[in-house]
Amino acid sequence: MSALLEAKNGMRSLATKASQTVSDDSLTMAEKKTALDKIDADMKSYADVIAVHEQASRLMAGGESAPEAKSVDEGPVAVKSLGEQITDSDAYRNAIAAKDARSRFAFSTDIKAPGLMTEGTGFANGLPNGTAGPMILPQYVPGIVDLRFRKLVVADLFAQGSTTSNQISYVKETAFNNGAAPVAEGTKKPLSDDAIARVNEQVGKIAHLMKMTDEMLADAPQFRTFLENRLVFGVKLKEDQELLTGTGYPSVPGLLGRAGMQTTVTANGATDSSAVIDAVFSQVTSLRYNAFVEPDAVVINPLDWEKIRLGKDGNGQYYAGGPFVGSYGQGGYSNVSELWGLRAVVTPAIAAGTILVGGFQECGQIFRRQGITVEMTNSNVDDFENNLVTLRAEERLALAVYRPGGFGIVSPTWA
Repeated sequence: MSALLEAKNGMRSLATKASQTVSDDSLTMAEKKTALDKIDADMKSYADVIAVHEQASRLMAGGESAPEAKSVDEGPVAVKSLGEQITDSDAYRNAIAAKDARSRFAFSTDIKAPGLMTEGTGFANGLPNGTAGPMILPQYVPGIVDLRFRKLVVADLFAQGSTTSNQISYVKETAFNNGAAPVAEGTKKPLSDDAIARVNEQVGKIAHLMKMTDEMLADAPQFRTFLENRLVFGVKLKEDQELLTGTGYPSVPGLLGRAGMQTTVTANGATDSSAVIDAVFSQVTSLRYNAFVEPDAVVINPLDWEKIRLGKDGNGQYYAGGPFVGSYGQGGYSNVSELWGLRAVVTPAIAAGTILVGGFQECGQIFRRQGITVEMTNSNVDDFENNLVTLRAEERLALAVYRPGGFGIVSPTWA
């Protein structure tokens, strides 16, 4: 076999080998890349041989392209028209031989259409499923398209602190009976009394694990960074929830379960958001009147906030301004983020149907015993045996609620 035919047959063999390598699920991506790099190098070697022979043929033919040499197993390919395929078929010849000049005849034959090379319209094993599909390499977009999550907003509402203990303990005044009154000269003075109590807040822990293989750690180091960031975010996401609804150790004792909060204000069967807006102001008044606390924020679920923002009066005008103009046509569009002058913190961390009003900075404080730490080991359970690595993220913190009466709930029941 000539060097030219050997090169061309070698190119076909390498193409087949490349297709098999790409579709082999038992190989890792690194192993596939190594194999394809070797095939690519061999193809370039064959391509050089073919190029030399083609150049020589052109020179010997006076500069014109010479006919392409064919391998020993290739014959001339004749492309026949549809009519030629019919007249050359055995069925046609048999019918012609057997037909009577006065009779009608019928016959059928299989016409073979020429083969079609396609890229493919679907995907198999992540690659185009056409004949030429395995040879088409995808364009790889860097990075990871991550999932989206709600914003972390609850922890920022409270005052911040740190601790070196496993509990927070403080003394608070629980009662003061003021007996002060005007008295006449030489008469008995009235008696007042005061009561204090020690309150302990347990430090809780939030933690979770993730696992990855040694191969991923070595071949995709950027994924380790991604996992570490996701581990940290997972802890913060749970923290945001626990500060509101935590039930106590080992969790963080949350705010909504505390005794001593203001009486819940309800707005039953509200068909107009004005009833709920009024109820929020009533709770604001309760905090000011009963606890002498000035609220600084309202925490509300997006579904409840939507109903409030879309509230209209009897004339169809939005209370908080429409999509194009301000309230009652005054001024430009305003993206309202306050309710009764209080910051509206809109988050799914609080359940729909529960609106929390409070003086967060004055009445509560977060104490962090341990900031979020991320650690990695291959000694967890059977990690070493299975070539696995375990990543862990955790934090410890407590929530001190100095004045539970500085918080109150509005409970709307939308009709």
